[in-house]
This record gives sequence, C-alpha cells and structure tokens, in this order.
Amino acid sequence: MLKRLLGAQWLAIGFVGGVSFVLSVFIARRFGPETFGVYAQAVSLGALMGILIDGGFGKLLIRETVRASPVLARHGPNLHGFAFGHAFLATAFLAMLVLVNPFHLHWPTLLATVGAFGAAIFAQFSMAILRGQGRLMRDALWQMASRILTAACIALALWWGADAPWQVLAAQFVGALILLLLLMRKGWVRPVLRIPREIYAVVLPLIWLDLATVIYFRSDILIFKLMEIPKADVGAYGVACRLIEAVLLLATPVSLLLFRRFRLNVEADGQETIARVVRLAALAGGLGLLVFLLALPTADLFFRLIFGEGFGMAGGLFKVLSLMLVFALANGVLGQGVFAMGLDRHYVWTATVAAVFNVAGNLLMMPAYGAWAAAWMTVATEVVLGIGLSAALFVAWKKKGLCVTS
Repeated sequence: MLKRLLGAQWLAIGFVGGVSFVLSVFIARRFGPETFGVYAQAVSLGALMGILIDGGFGKLLIRETVRASPVLARHGPNLHGFAFGHAFLATAFLAMLVLVNPFHLHWPTLLATVGAFGAAIFAQFSMAILRGQGRLMRDALWQMASRILTAACIALALWWGADAPWQVLAAQFVGALILLLLLMRKGWVRPVLRIPREIYAVVLPLIWLDLATVIYFRSDILIFKLMEIPKADVGAYGVACRLIEAVLLLATPVSLLLFRRFRLNVEADGQETIARVVRLAALAGGLGLLVFLLALPTADLFFRLIFGEGFGMAGGLFKVLSLMLVFALANGVLGQGVFAMGLDRHYVWTATVAAVFNVAGNLLMMPAYGAWAAAWMTVATEVVLGIGLSAALFVAWKKKGLCVTS
C-alpha cells in the first residue's frame, strides 16, 4: 500500500512538475528575460498573498484530520467552513486593496494574482482533508486535474497571443476556478465568517510560520525590484528557482506520509520517533547532495539549450541553489517531525530567525552582488533553519520524547 501511495503521489508530482516546467519554458520564451522577471515577481507576491488567504487552515485541516487536538475537538465539523470564511474575507480584502492601489502598481496584474492564488487556496482546503485522511491516491488525481485545467487555460491564452503577466495569471485563475467547481460539485461548504478566538489562537502561529517560510524563500525576488537589479538577471534567477521548486515538489508526498506516521506514533514512543526523524533527514540530505553533484557539470548547457542564450546566467545560479537542496530536503523531514510533535512555537521562532537573517543578508549584499547574493543567502538560510529545527528536536529528545501534542 505504501508503494502504491508513494507511486501515485510521485506520478502526480512528476506530471505537475513536468507540465509546469514546459509552461515555464514557453512563457519564458514568449516573454523574454525582462518580462519573465516581472511575472516571477508577481508569482512571488502571489505566494505571500496565498499565505494570508490560507490563514494556516491548510495545515490545520491536515493535522486535525489525522488526529484531533483536545482543544479543537468540538470544532472539528466546522473547520472547513471556518477555512472558507477566512479565505473569503482575506481574498475580498486583498482585492479591495488592489483596487485602491496605494502603491500605484499595475492593478490588472495584482488583481489577476489575487484571483489565481485565491481560487487555488479554496481548492487546496478540500485536498488538505484528503491528505489528512490518508487518501493520497485520490489527492494525486486531483493534483493532476488541477494542473491540466490551469495549464490548458494558460496554453489557450498563449495561443491567443497573451504577452503580459496579467493575462497568464488571469488564465490560471479560470483554471483554478473550474477545479474548485468540480471539487464542490457534491455540495458547497458554507463559509463561516464568525471564527472563534480559540481557532485563531491555533492558526496564528501557523500563519506566521507559512509567512516566514515564504519570506525567506521568496522575498529575494521582490527585493530585486527594490534594489533595481537588472530584469534580465531577475528572469534568470526566476527560471533557476522554478527548477529548484520542481525538485522540492518531488519530496512533498514523502513529507505527507512521514507527517502522518510521526503524528500517529509520537505519543507511543517519542524518542524513537525523534531518532527516526534524524535518520530520514540524513538520507534526504544525501539525496540533495546527489542533485548538487549532478548539477555541477550539466546546469550551464541545460539552461542555454532549453531556455535560450538570454538565460545563460541561470545555469550558474542553479548550481548555487542546488547546494541549498542538501539542507532544504533534510529540513523538510525535520520540520515535519517538529510539526507532528506539536512544537509549533519552536518552529515559528526558528522560521522567524531564518526570515530575518535572509532579508537582512539580501539587503546588505544584494547591492554589491545582485542575484548571486540572493542565491548564496538562500543556502545560508537553510543552514540556519536546519540548526534551529535540530535544536528543537534535541531538546525534545533530552526530555525523553515528552512533546506538546497540541
């Protein structure tokens, strides 16, 4: 059964990653490095918006579906409605902010970004419940359906002559909306707008955790604009990051299975669970090292051949970013262990330190070193995150596995 679940998830991830990569190639070639840099910045901003729209409910739905926390047990049947209510309010607020447009940015791009990521978050809530239930094969089918729908809409837009980021993002919104309609075909969840305080007391740390994670993983592309980094360099960095994200996506199904296993077993044998987390983290880091070694002789030729000579700088950036995978893949396992044990506050503080370290380092180094500073700061940030997560697990182990399973 485990092989079937992993196989289905990897098939879905491979399909989604492959289609996304092909789309990135077409979009990059259509837009060129400068306009693709604008598109990459919009996607990074959308990731930040997505955190606010999700509000931590995605993680909460997975965790509470696996095993209900005592403090939230009575709210279990309403969690999906609370998630919809929060997402509705957050999306409406962001859309109004875009229309007011206090920053005088291109409002069609911003509005399309809100729509694309907002619709995707609504759909992700239903898929989070499937993951919490362990129905990973059905989740894999929906992942592939999601990518087919959004890719088809984007491809159609490109075929019709789309040549601006907002047009691609608007097409992505249409695809995500169709997916949401299909997911809700057997009955809509009524949004609950009055969310109890105890719910927000639990999700606020999760919101900040997601926000801090996105800040240290995405803020560099947004800081490029502040530092007036050449748009061609931003575009090269953007395509390198997209390939790194594809590799990280392959680890997602393993993380889901590990989280369920850690969450269900932590009370029975906390110390053994921690030892297992450490062993698996070491294995994940070894796989990241293999990717890094493979990237060294092949990255330059790959990016020039696939994306064109205008993206030649992406090969060198990818070599640096692939070093980050050694730590990022290990941190993915460590983070699932920390989260499964209910050590949310430790995770939040660690992610916050990593985010502050990343942003401060980029602001100091980017004026002199540009996109290269962002790449190396990404590696350093993963090292900082790994140290923090390891420390949290060590403290829990010293307490003989006594963890706060909230």
